[in-house]
Amino acid sequence: MIDTPRWVLAMALGALIALALPHPAGAQQVPGSAELTRVVGRVELLRKGQTQWGPAVVGAHLVEGDDIRAFSGASAELLLPDKSTVVLAENSRLLMTKLEYDPQNQSRLVLLHLAVGKVRAVIAQASVTLVRLRQSNFAISTPTAVAAARGTIVWVFTDGQSSLVAVEPEAGVLLPSRVDCIPLKGLPAGGPQGGQTIFAGSMATDCAAPTPIQPQFLTLNNPATANAAALAGGPVVVPPGVLQAVTAGLNAPTAPPLSFSTGNTPTQGTSPNSFGRDIGVNQTQSQNQQGNNHEKSDDENEQGNNQNQQGNNNQQ
Repeated sequence: MIDTPRWVLAMALGALIALALPHPAGAQQVPGSAELTRVVGRVELLRKGQTQWGPAVVGAHLVEGDDIRAFSGASAELLLPDKSTVVLAENSRLLMTKLEYDPQNQSRLVLLHLAVGKVRAVIAQASVTLVRLRQSNFAISTPTAVAAARGTIVWVFTDGQSSLVAVEPEAGVLLPSRVDCIPLKGLPAGGPQGGQTIFAGSMATDCAAPTPIQPQFLTLNNPATANAAALAGGPVVVPPGVLQAVTAGLNAPTAPPLSFSTGNTPTQGTSPNSFGRDIGVNQTQSQNQQGNNHEKSDDENEQGNNQNQQGNNNQQ
């Protein structure tokens, strides 16, 4: 080793470091966690594989298979790895079914199961790559339906027998936000499945024709499921076919085909396949608006300078 040139040793060390580092082309989604950022009232956690619930505290992390429940007057907020947030209303129970995230390209696969109660999810927009692929990568399932969303604010409620999905309007977007509502009845049996596109400002029960949203629904008040059996504990069973329904046409080519209806809601982009294009348009609009605001600010500054110059000339 003493007689070996230093540059040879340096090259060998560099090769070892390169082999140890992860290769960008091989990057993939890995299991992530959701952080509890706010807890109000009695909120409890059930870790995967355990039978005893424990108190939830701010800073705790939930991973795939973990359960969280909030009792009367309580609520909890979760921060997901992609910066999406989920607020669990009172008398509600939520299971972390699938929680994967790739920090390198910010891709995700999030699947949450609402056993009973109500949640509000503010879903971060997917990366540019996923937008182009139009991949459904964020969904909330219930015992009767699944809401697959991209870059939107969605409310989901279930009493265990039926489900309601509402899309909260967002300001500053050119095209309306929307979600796919997919009924789980019959999945994963063969045959076409009917779905419903729900636009911002609308709500639908069990993926039926949407109706105008009821403002009183967009609150964390949820007395309807105060005595639900699912809150008492016991295992939660996610309906079969949920993941296949969410990723149909991309990651699960053998899943039953989906046919969507848009009802009498806004008709811009009537096919769910336009989701990626809508997000791209909204992102472009946002960037253009920022540019316009910057140019307007420059013009106002220039006008102010001209007025000051005129004032100085008048004083002279």
